[in-house]
This record gives sequence, structure tokens and C-alpha cells, in this order.
Amino acid sequence: MAWLVLCLAACSERRLPTGPGSPPDLLDDGWDVASFEDAGVQRAWFDALEHDVVEGAVEMPDSVLVARDGRLLYERYWNGFKREDAHDLRSATKSVTSLLVGMAHERGLLPDLDAPVLSLLPHLAPVRNADPRKERITLRHLLQMRSGLSCDDWDAKSPGNEERMYDTDDWVRFIVDVPMRDEPGAVTRYCTGGVVLLGAVLEHASGRSVADLSREWLFAPLSVQDVTWKPAGRKGTDTGGHLRLRPRDFLKLGQVVVDGGTWRGERLVSEAWVSESTQALGPLGDAGYGLLWWSTRFVIQGAPVEVAFARGNGGQYVFVAPSLGLAAAFTASHYNGAGSALPLELFGRYVLPAVLGFERPAP
Repeated sequence: MAWLVLCLAACSERRLPTGPGSPPDLLDDGWDVASFEDAGVQRAWFDALEHDVVEGAVEMPDSVLVARDGRLLYERYWNGFKREDAHDLRSATKSVTSLLVGMAHERGLLPDLDAPVLSLLPHLAPVRNADPRKERITLRHLLQMRSGLSCDDWDAKSPGNEERMYDTDDWVRFIVDVPMRDEPGAVTRYCTGGVVLLGAVLEHASGRSVADLSREWLFAPLSVQDVTWKPAGRKGTDTGGHLRLRPRDFLKLGQVVVDGGTWRGERLVSEAWVSESTQALGPLGDAGYGLLWWSTRFVIQGAPVEVAFARGNGGQYVFVAPSLGLAAAFTASHYNGAGSALPLELFGRYVLPAVLGFERPAP
């Protein structure tokens, strides 16, 4: 047993900046910090998380960060990743796009979310596979993943599958030319191209790049400097994936949602937009889906907790549980495999019981 304790201490010293009982470092990045005790959180669950990661009882994430009531209380990195390393958020980017669309709507740039998308992008006319239904696709349909386009990223044979889009030079042109499959608003299908189309509308309506808009509206107020958007082919912005942020900055997005659209008292987007975005309209795969945000209910030792989250391939998640004042961010490198869902396991097994105040049974 003494050997095991020494081994775990050595592993933690090698991989982790501080012990599990120490608050994260207080930096000039907008985060306040707190101890587990000050936050009313059971430390033993985080001790168990670190033990199980080091021992291989659970797969290894790249980072785990947890905040409660606006204070960062846990921050850990594995697999050679460091605090300074920006991470590819993959499809968690879509939830950032949702925030930006809400901001554009509330600033009057996109006053009508029920406006037909093609009318907002007249320079793309004429489009291929013309169809009266295509003329009825609205911004709201794209936010809901209900465009009606023959676009399904979970079906490799789908004409609008994202992998086909990535092989083209102009992703926006690709997606507007995809044939229709359903009446807009009728069926939910996961379609990255539709979110790229939202980015094109943002840029056309504003005359500015998504990078500029996001910097002014979102990232500057959050004191985020290390942010990188990827192009959508040879022009435009990939608003459906591949945004790069540092984990502490990724977590800030979750805190904005927990706080109903504010950061440190500054209003960024309305509480109504946050509520609508994170409220499930119906199921999509294994969870509910709102406006580019997922949601589900965890039941921990009989206690139900409503949780909204952004997620991306490989294990990029930010969870928000407003009833608990809780935000948690995970990054990982388990691409295209079962490990991509690792954060769901870690959040439910360790983080929620700790924040709910449940005593951890003796091992």
C-alpha cells in the first residue's frame, strides 16, 4: 500500500501541476478560484478520478476543468497537454456558433430567424437541385438541424455528408446545392453543412468575418486571446467545427450559459436565447437537441440533474448544470471511437456526485 501511494504521488507530480486538494492557479484571465471546501464540493471524488485515470481504470482525457458559482476549483491535464495548449473543439464549435447567431439576432443583424436562408444569400443564386422546399429553409431550421436537406453526417452515403463537403473548395456552395429530402422543420438530422451555412449568413449580413465578430462580441469580453477559426474550403469560416481554444477559455463558454448569458456581470447574450438554445426540441441520437446545444438528464443516486452540453468528436465537451451553478469542460483525443463519449462517463461518475455533495463509498 505504501508503494502504491508513492507511485500515485509520483504519477500525479509528473502529469499534474498541483495536488487534487489545491485550488487552480489564480491568473489574470477572468477566473476566480476556490477550494473544494469553499465550493461545497466533495474532494474525494476528484481523488478517485485522478487515481482511476492514472491506474487505467478509465480512459485518459487530455484535460478536465470544473467551476462552481463562477469559480474555478479543478484543473488537470494529461497526455502531455498543458494549460497553454489550444485544443481543437471539433463540433463543440457549433454551440459557439449558436451564441453568435443569438448575438447577431439581438443586435438586429439577423432580425428574423424565420427568414428564408437563400434570400439572405442572393449571390448564391441559382442553386442546383432547385426545389420549392429549399426556398423555405430558415435560419431557425439550420439552428435546429431541421433543414430538410439530404444531409446526414451519420450516414456515409448521404449526399450532404460532411466528409463530402470537406473535399470541396467552397463548402457553402456545396451545401446549398445539396438536394432536398424532407420538408424543412419536419425531421432532425445531424448536418454540419447547415451550420457552415449559418456562418456564411453571419458574414454576409455583417460584412465581417466570423473571427472578427466573435472577437468583438464574445472573446474580448471573456479575455480570450488564443482563438483560431478554420476556413470553410478556400473562403468563409468553418462554423461547424475545428475552433481552437485553451481549456480554461472553453470552460468560460459554459460559465456564460450557467449565468444566463453573462460573464462577470456583463451581458453578452440574452437569458431568453440561452434558455431557448439549451431546451431540447426533441431527440437527436442519444440526447435532446435545441439550437445547436445538446441536453440530457443525469440521475445520480436517485437525484435528477438537467444538463446542457456542447460536444465534439474525440471527447470535447462543456457541460452546464445551472441548478448546481456548475460548468465543466473536457478535452480528449479519442477520435472516431467509443472513447469519444468518455466525458459523459467522467462527468456522471465523478463530477456530479462531488458537486451534489454525496459521500464517496470507501473503495
